[in-house]
Amino acid sequence: MLEDRQAFFTEVALQALEGYGLAGAPYQYLQHSENVTFKVDHPDGGARILRIHVPRVPSMGGHGANPEVVKSELLWLEALRRETDLPVQQPIRNRREHLVTRITVDGQRQFNCSLLEWLEGEPYQREMESEFTVAQLGAIVAKMHHFNDHWSLPAGYTRPRRDNLYFKRAIQALSPAVEDKRIDYQDYKRLETSVELLAKMMQSLEKTRQTDGILHGDLHKGNFLYHHGQMRLIDFSFCAMGNFMLDLGICFSDMNPALYPVFLESYQQYMPLPENYQTLIEAFFLGSMVGSFSFWIDLPEAQEEFVRKVPLIAQEYAAKFNRGERFWFTSGAV
Repeated sequence: MLEDRQAFFTEVALQALEGYGLAGAPYQYLQHSENVTFKVDHPDGGARILRIHVPRVPSMGGHGANPEVVKSELLWLEALRRETDLPVQQPIRNRREHLVTRITVDGQRQFNCSLLEWLEGEPYQREMESEFTVAQLGAIVAKMHHFNDHWSLPAGYTRPRRDNLYFKRAIQALSPAVEDKRIDYQDYKRLETSVELLAKMMQSLEKTRQTDGILHGDLHKGNFLYHHGQMRLIDFSFCAMGNFMLDLGICFSDMNPALYPVFLESYQQYMPLPENYQTLIEAFFLGSMVGSFSFWIDLPEAQEEFVRKVPLIAQEYAAKFNRGERFWFTSGAV
């Protein structure tokens, strides 16, 4: 079944490459996650990454089926590359100068494809963390957020929003795992309470260009590369509209807590932090974990981590948060 699916998407990829003038270029299947991805060698040197915007499981979202939503991600990335010094990928337009290439299979099924520059670099691992790398991360994230100040959304710009409805749907998506006992009922209620508290916070948050805009939405270590001393940011597939502290909550979940002050000091050189940033970062971290769990619930290869991590997050983090206790920050933290 896996081989059949890979073969099918390879045929889609070959059709898409024709639209970029890359017919016959060597390629390599990479993976199927939020997208199906292929590495493509360019005849002039270097490489590209071809994405077919089909998620592995429906819970990852259906935004890839809408070409305008895919185009909006690429317009944002194109602007970041053109107007900033941020180390991000360059989208490649097809021979018709379109950012999205649509492929029709069997006269019915349509797939949206996109092509990006391949960025070289080592996968960023926990043992590579240092004040040097984390300071770079703080600056990258802040500059990306700050760009919302300068960039006017094009007409028709469409990306998902990480709002109360998103987090409500994410917690509801976990109900089947309670019914089949993969999630303990009390752990579910802890997570549900955290999402309710986050919802109340979000209702009172003012939306300004200093606090709300386009997010990366998936700032875990797997989306950072280290190349000759430079940190690089990839994979904007989950970019969305929302509060900037969501990006920090995701980023901090994958970082040595001793380095949080380094990140925050670097971040504040380009962007201010809200007065209650500590509570917001922790609240959005919990919301992001519920979102991740809603993705994992249907992924067979994620089940071991799913059943291990849900009680850890619920009991060690959500329970404290629900009692009004900080789990990452202490009074007087940077």
